[in-house]
Amino acid sequence: MLFLVGLTSCISSEDTGYLQKIKSKNMSMKPYEDYRLSVADVIVCYITCSDRSFASDFNGVISNNSSNLGKSLTIYEDGAITIPFFGSVKIAGLTLQQAEQAIQKKMQESILDAQVKIDLATNFFYILSKEQKGTYKVYKDKLTIFQALAISGQTTEKMDISQVSIIRKDIQGNSVVKKFDLRSQDIIESEYYYIKPNDIIYFPTNKNAFFNITSLNSFFTTIMTPLTFLLFAATYKF
Repeated sequence: MLFLVGLTSCISSEDTGYLQKIKSKNMSMKPYEDYRLSVADVIVCYITCSDRSFASDFNGVISNNSSNLGKSLTIYEDGAITIPFFGSVKIAGLTLQQAEQAIQKKMQESILDAQVKIDLATNFFYILSKEQKGTYKVYKDKLTIFQALAISGQTTEKMDISQVSIIRKDIQGNSVVKKFDLRSQDIIESEYYYIKPNDIIYFPTNKNAFFNITSLNSFFTTIMTPLTFLLFAATYKF
């Protein structure tokens, strides 16, 4: 029993503490950059213009009491979207504001007073570990990784925060794996500090978490299961 108790205390504050003075080779200062659209992203496009009938048809309004639904548009492998009635516009690699201006310029070739607003439909980040997973909205610009973990209710002592991976897309839609030590204070203002849409944050299992012990009850369950078997075996002389 003393041996098992010792194992449950293998996870120290150094394993689970944030903002420690741990030097990390792959983390350097990098200023925040606005998210740039990539292949396979989906945007929602809204238009307003003097031709209300056309705007209603484009935005998908089905009744006077409904709000604009917008037109969902996917960025294809060539980096462009195809807009009904207007043609194709290349927006991969652009920020949302730049893409909005590019789409509006295209529409104004046909409708001079067209005004465009776009939103990112694929505006989510994902957390994955052996025990937990979830999908969460990137609800604001400059969402930090600590804020992301706070709103998601993650992490646990069983997650190894020294070997965290972020799977992040480039503008061609390819996945790039980036590994870092979440315990290090060097993470502040690094490229890992701010969460981007489509990020997948992966936590491996902490190697020091030998037993699934999270409470006194689970501790006694862990030690009583083998003891019960041994007593049963001794009684019936297996």
